[in-house]
Amino acid sequence: DSLRAEVGELITLGIPSVILFGGPEHKDAEGTGASDPDGIVQVALRDLRDTYGDEVVLIADLCLDEYTDHGHCGLLTPAGQVDNDTTLDRYAEVAVAQAEAGVDIVAPSGMMDGQVAAIRDALDEEEFGEVAILAYAAKYASGLYGPFRDAVDVEIAGGGDRKAYQQDFRNARESLEEVRADVVEGADILMVKPAVTYLDIIARV
Repeated sequence: DSLRAEVGELITLGIPSVILFGGPEHKDAEGTGASDPDGIVQVALRDLRDTYGDEVVLIADLCLDEYTDHGHCGLLTPAGQVDNDTTLDRYAEVAVAQAEAGVDIVAPSGMMDGQVAAIRDALDEEEFGEVAILAYAAKYASGLYGPFRDAVDVEIAGGGDRKAYQQDFRNARESLEEVRADVVEGADILMVKPAVTYLDIIARV
């Protein structure tokens, strides 16, 4: 009820879109709630689509960190490292689940190599070619994400970090290569995050 009321108020203010992040009751190593048809974001998408139709553009964060018990953006190997390629299969499943629930734009934020291509292929194969991809193209490892992680109750296992797959602020060249790859793979919109501290990267993009 609070979600419907909030989005309804935003629409009256002329705000054209909202982005949804999940806060599930239960988490597991696979982040199964992210692709569950009855998962929190899919339920919210269907509810908002039924209530407001095309009055608002619905965007959904596409990641696993809110849903995994280890807090990482992807599946882990037995050694505890993020498994990029296996994670892409999960991202594809999540994208299709969100599309079936009525999303307009999926927003992969995990910074896995090849994520845009995997998602685009999955959406096209299931005849969701109209669903757009907002790629977190240059997402830097940053302390500014702390409040968000608190809000969605994400704690990275073992006190670790995401520097293995998020960007290094000292390496602008790598960031621009990541952006180029996302464009080639089919991204419709590009995001640089955090924005305020990377205006130079935004200008280059």
